[in-house]
Amino acid sequence: MTHPPCGPERRIARRVFGARSAASNHSRAAVVAALLAALAATTLTACKRPEAEAKPAPARDTAAPREKPAVRFGKVAARPLPQTLDISGTLVADETSEVATQVAGSVVSVEVDVGSRVKKGDALVVLDARNLALQSQAASAAVAQARAKLALQQGASPKDIDPDQVPEVRAAKQSMELAKAEADRVKQLFDQGAVAQSTWDAARTQAQNATAQYEAAVNGIRATVAALSSAQAQAGLASKSVADTTVRAPFDGAVAEKRISVGEFASPGRVVAVVVRDNPLRLRIDVPEADIASIEIGKPVRISVAAFPDRTFPGVVKRIGASLKASSRTLPVEAEFDNSEGKLRPGLFAQGQLALTGESKTALLVPEAAVGTSGTSARVFVRSGDRVTERLVKTGRKVDGLVEVIGPVADGEEVAIDKVSELADGIEIAAAQ
Repeated sequence: MTHPPCGPERRIARRVFGARSAASNHSRAAVVAALLAALAATTLTACKRPEAEAKPAPARDTAAPREKPAVRFGKVAARPLPQTLDISGTLVADETSEVATQVAGSVVSVEVDVGSRVKKGDALVVLDARNLALQSQAASAAVAQARAKLALQQGASPKDIDPDQVPEVRAAKQSMELAKAEADRVKQLFDQGAVAQSTWDAARTQAQNATAQYEAAVNGIRATVAALSSAQAQAGLASKSVADTTVRAPFDGAVAEKRISVGEFASPGRVVAVVVRDNPLRLRIDVPEADIASIEIGKPVRISVAAFPDRTFPGVVKRIGASLKASSRTLPVEAEFDNSEGKLRPGLFAQGQLALTGESKTALLVPEAAVGTSGTSARVFVRSGDRVTERLVKTGRKVDGLVEVIGPVADGEEVAIDKVSELADGIEIAAAQ
């Protein structure tokens, strides 16, 4: 469809027509060039008017005004708090034991696994005890034989033995006494000339032989007593070896590692499990040189861990190092934490405060609900007329639902305690009813 020319185009056509009549002597090329140039210049300007007039007007913003949030407020309170030292460190077990075997043997059962709770004396691993049991029986038989030879009553100790009460020694002693009495009688007769020298010599020799037999019997009993003591020691070792085939927990705690399985052969000294005493737990604290005069045993410590962000755990200073570390100029201090609930674990990273000696200092506290976050910083919103102003702060101790803040806040100022995540610096608010 062909549109009729607009006003400028019609005027240009008339001019061109007149130009053709007036300039009949000029060449057709000059006329055409003039026509094209005039037509292009006027079309670009004249034909823009309808487009501008057809452009729709921008729509009006009919959105409703933003509603002011209703916010509740709490006051900043000043309160004296004891001086503290910020601390951090890793919790460790009170005791850690790599439990090892005392005897060799094949593993017949493993009674625990990682995380198992154990009491002192509970079985961890059981080894094959058959060979050691036979050795124990042989040692016990040797003890019984020695006791029978010594005629010891049940429960009597070898130290209580009187050799003269042993039948063998008693008989030898009686023979000795008879021989000596006979020798004395013969000696009297010999002195009187009633018997020959040979008779006296024979009686004397008989007495000497009887005395030697008695002494030999006494020495034999003493040797038997020594053998009995040795047999008892061997029996005790054998019995202990049998008992050691059951590897037991050295203290109350939990199994941190299991290092052996059924069917393996364990040589003496093989570590079969790692047991930790996790109640109490310890925290190593490095106290700067400038603060060591304010550290005392028994001072309270409070820590928090990432696993329980809304809870603090109380502890107490138990040990203070004897010397400072030359590299860091810090004094090692250990605090203990009761872990009866089993919430804490060795290896957790802990942060908190250690109470120092000295006068209390005034701290500014706000309700815990007033503290929000802005990136890695903490923030509060302070009331300023019908608006709130954002203040970046550093948080400290928590006391009775309040948290210490360090920053541009003042005692008595009001801070928002709800909808903190919805607020922004300078936003208008409405007081909550």
